[in-house]
Amino acid sequence: MSSRKLTIRELPRDERPREKLIHQGEHNLSDAELLAIVMGAGTKRESALQLAQRILKEAGNLRALSSMTVSELCKQFHGVGPARASQLKAALELSRRYSKEFTQVRPRFSNSRIVYLHFHEWFLGKQQEELWVAVLDMKNHMILKQEISKGTLNGSPVHPREVYAVAIRNSGAGIILLHNHPSGDPSPSHEDRKVTLQMADAGKLLGIPLLDHIIIGNDRYYSFKDEGII
Repeated sequence: MSSRKLTIRELPRDERPREKLIHQGEHNLSDAELLAIVMGAGTKRESALQLAQRILKEAGNLRALSSMTVSELCKQFHGVGPARASQLKAALELSRRYSKEFTQVRPRFSNSRIVYLHFHEWFLGKQQEELWVAVLDMKNHMILKQEISKGTLNGSPVHPREVYAVAIRNSGAGIILLHNHPSGDPSPSHEDRKVTLQMADAGKLLGIPLLDHIIIGNDRYYSFKDEGII
């Protein structure tokens, strides 16, 4: 029996990605089907859907894919040239911008889940740890967010004055620290715990409490407040 896969034109109409999107809505399509529509066409050997499935399998996930440059996409994936790579990067960037625009309204951070949902897209594809501070008003609405440092907290020690200077300049009533673990595991390290306690102590002295420190991983997070550490 032949193991040849059907081309998109050979698929039943209701199983073709574009027709499926039109009749069932984009939410019912898989990542590969959406990617196939973005690329528009396949190669001589593969349909657009087969090419999309292979790219996602080799990349591992969309997060890894979004972190690649056009040059890296062309080198890593057979059948992807500058035009297709540019289409892919444009689609991923539009998604990132939409997510940023969607969260422009000042959120009220009443619990760790809301903080995570607001920030997790921001850290997608980051290959290096970044420490950010969110400065809040009296009602826990975010005034602003600002990057404090890059690199591990162990390799790039952060002094409380660097963090609280941002809060003082912007009349903050409280702060939330956030950083990512590119490994995907949000479990805190010894240094993460040490820095958190230092920041919490400084906040008590200044009257600007550290409300939480959230570590963002792959589709999950760790909250020092939820764990009762602060």
